[in-house]
Amino acid sequence: MASLPRITVVTPSYNQGKFIGRTIESVLAQNYPNLEHIVVDGMSTDETPAVLAQYPHLRALREPDCGQADAINKGFRHATGDIYCFLNSDDTLLPGALQRVAREIDPARGRHLVVGRCIHVDEDDRPTGMEHPSAPVSPARLLQVWNVHCVPQPATFWTAEAWRHCGPMDESEQLVLDYDLMCRFSRRYRFHAIDQVLATYRLHTRSKSCSTKPGDIYDRATVVSRRYWGPRWRARYWRALLSLALFRLERRCGRRQRAAQLTAAGHQALAAGLRWRSLVCRARAALLAPEAACRRWLLFGAGPLLRRWLPRAPTSALTWRSRRLPPVASAWRSFTGQHPDGHVGPVFTTTIHTRPGASLLQLDGVVTFPGPLPQPLIVDVALDGQPVARGRITTPGPFSLSVSAEGLASGAHELAVTSSWFAVSDDFWGNADFRPLSFLLRGIRWSGEAHAADAYRRTAGGP
Repeated sequence: MASLPRITVVTPSYNQGKFIGRTIESVLAQNYPNLEHIVVDGMSTDETPAVLAQYPHLRALREPDCGQADAINKGFRHATGDIYCFLNSDDTLLPGALQRVAREIDPARGRHLVVGRCIHVDEDDRPTGMEHPSAPVSPARLLQVWNVHCVPQPATFWTAEAWRHCGPMDESEQLVLDYDLMCRFSRRYRFHAIDQVLATYRLHTRSKSCSTKPGDIYDRATVVSRRYWGPRWRARYWRALLSLALFRLERRCGRRQRAAQLTAAGHQALAAGLRWRSLVCRARAALLAPEAACRRWLLFGAGPLLRRWLPRAPTSALTWRSRRLPPVASAWRSFTGQHPDGHVGPVFTTTIHTRPGASLLQLDGVVTFPGPLPQPLIVDVALDGQPVARGRITTPGPFSLSVSAEGLASGAHELAVTSSWFAVSDDFWGNADFRPLSFLLRGIRWSGEAHAADAYRRTAGGP
């Protein structure tokens, strides 16, 4: 165990006595033997000093500071670790995080930065079902922060060498200081992604994310991003400029939303036999959002023909490992409920209650994919972790799966439904709906019961 690298966790603190004990306990619970935890408190006036006094292992620095960046810099000036991270006084680490980081980070293989997944929790530590919207990004994409290409700070770790080359924090930056640091890291090092939830990010009324308007945060992040675009003769500069221009156009006039409405109107007109009106609507939609029109043509026009001759040609079927998955869609990775419109994603879980004499459970769904399925949809059903049924759906439309419940004891049981792929509506409609959707769940019922989709959604399927 002595060979494990030393990890330094720095926690900046000011009047977060309600939460800081949970932060410290989450670090202690790692049971990591080569650990240094430094808390830099800016002379809190709440219960923080009393909480800190309960933990003699801490290296606590209590003195006035000039803000969060100043506190973090102070902590790292005292750090003796090989690996660094900073964990705010209202966030937590999840079990096994430091052990996983110690295995993954490796300067000899060029791994100076590792980044995992991070879930949102509320004031009472309850997961919201949403994650920090992030995905592995290149330096060029990280600069496009307005497209939610960002890095989850509580789940990001780096070597002491990376800090020496890219730190310290910019003490003049108060709102997006972590984003500024990540931009500097990305200019020299590659982010190594870990597919594991490493930390929680707490959302509460006093947190920076909740007390500041999202638009203000992204506007400030855009100002920071411009520092790293580089000279105008580089392609990175012009890619960032074009992306920002399209984003601002969308925010000002709702270009893609309007195009999605026109596309829907075009389909309605075609169904009513009004071909010319349909053509005009779809042409206007293509002019407003040519990228969405191009994707639709590739998915539903040329796509089936391409896949006939090139079976490995890209399709609209996505998994969590798909390279083109929008980062904002990855925010739904921890969501396992049913959306208000009845759709479910690649993993859906709920609790069912067995009834006396009931032996067959019926799952009714509809594949709403607008066109031929890019590949069969495999739906696996498990009860209490044990596989009990599998369905293979090859065409859009309604389907049913029968699940045997013979021998199942009376009472509550966990039902899990896993789908082999999902689609993101924005990919082909450009409607800013980034939810990963697999099918519409109409209901789960015991054989012989009346179909009651609405009642099911009210009782068991809500998010």
